Amino acid sequence: MNFSEIENIERRAYENAVFATGYNRKEADEYIDKIYAVYFSQNSAGNSMVEKKTGADFNELFKNKKHNYISLVKSVVVGDPMNIYAISLGAKEYNFLREYLVYGRHLIETGKIKNMLIDPKNTEAYKKLCSMIIGQNEMKEALCRLGAVFQYSKRREAYDLMKLPMHKVFAFIGPPGTAKTTASVFFASMMKEMGVLNGSCMAYVTGTQLKAKYVGQTSERVHELFIKNDIIIIDEAYSLVNYNETDKTDNFSQEALAQLCTEVEEHSDDKLIIFAGYGGDIDEKNNKMKQFLNENPGIASRITFTVNFSSYNTKEMLNIFELLAKNADFGLEKGWRDILEPFFDKRVDNPNFGNGRDARRLLEHAMSAAAVEFMNWAGTDMDIFSPCDNEERERLSTIKLSHLKIAVEQFERAEMAVDGKTGRHSEEI
Repeated sequence: MNFSEIENIERRAYENAVFATGYNRKEADEYIDKIYAVYFSQNSAGNSMVEKKTGADFNELFKNKKHNYISLVKSVVVGDPMNIYAISLGAKEYNFLREYLVYGRHLIETGKIKNMLIDPKNTEAYKKLCSMIIGQNEMKEALCRLGAVFQYSKRREAYDLMKLPMHKVFAFIGPPGTAKTTASVFFASMMKEMGVLNGSCMAYVTGTQLKAKYVGQTSERVHELFIKNDIIIIDEAYSLVNYNETDKTDNFSQEALAQLCTEVEEHSDDKLIIFAGYGGDIDEKNNKMKQFLNENPGIASRITFTVNFSSYNTKEMLNIFELLAKNADFGLEKGWRDILEPFFDKRVDNPNFGNGRDARRLLEHAMSAAAVEFMNWAGTDMDIFSPCDNEERERLSTIKLSHLKIAVEQFERAEMAVDGKTGRHSEEI
């Protein structure tokens, strides 16, 4: 909250108090001086009581008093007859104080004022992010640093210091399956929780979704996306560019890219814009974000920070699998790590390693094995409305070692059946 905003709030509070008490402005000005004299005395190293002086003697002391209005509101307990204000102020002065605080209390109670700095690590969004995303410590530390930067800039405004030229445009890059999109959503929530953003309307789109059906409509679609939303997450923006040397990028994509550059230029300060996609610590051929930004300097020059995501190791993959199973209400039979550890040891070095997606696919294969076993046990004529018993519940909520062995076999067979041309997996159930 900057100087002009606090000044406007203080002025409104002053006018409300003058109206409510019926005191003239000369009296009101004297009471204001006395009120802030008490405020400053109890917040300084000097005596807690205030000598009786005229308002003119306190000009230097009070020249920044408007910066402390919200703090004053929070510090005064009006109902306590032994508080410093009740002791130091006369009856009319104290009456004016009570009316002077009304507007500020209203703004705080209705949530219109959040005049505090919030440690990014203490936000609910960050705590949820940490509970849902295994590992990625570099990414998590980066998000906290970014939160601190914007809180730092926000606090500078309170002292009317020059505004830092901080664009809210970021690139989240990393291998596939490393929770880039999930982290983008949580980071946006963190920024909102810390009071950095003006609104919370969020849009998540892929590059191809920016294109409209007819030429000329795409620019309007992109413009509308930025007008209607406060947070714009664009995944795989590089899908707009044809990197095949024999083919040119189509007109729809060119129109989307041109408008996207314009919107990023105009809204890098008042919107949160995140470009997410493959990049970072991967081979040059698949470093699509690098190629995209190299070919679009208008966008690249506006990106303030790049957040890197790393591939998972075996231990992290085991933890991810365990978390996915837990979130799906599955228990894992003892010894499950002995089966999956060698499997993930091989996967982390595979050029087609999908990180978290591999854990999810493996769990789906295990679930299919459990489902087949359950149906063989239950039979085709089982009444689904019959009361549940302990054995049935255990069969419905346990992934056995036998299920995992089948899942690993199916997964590896599917990998061998990868279509080299499309890169798509032929999954087998």
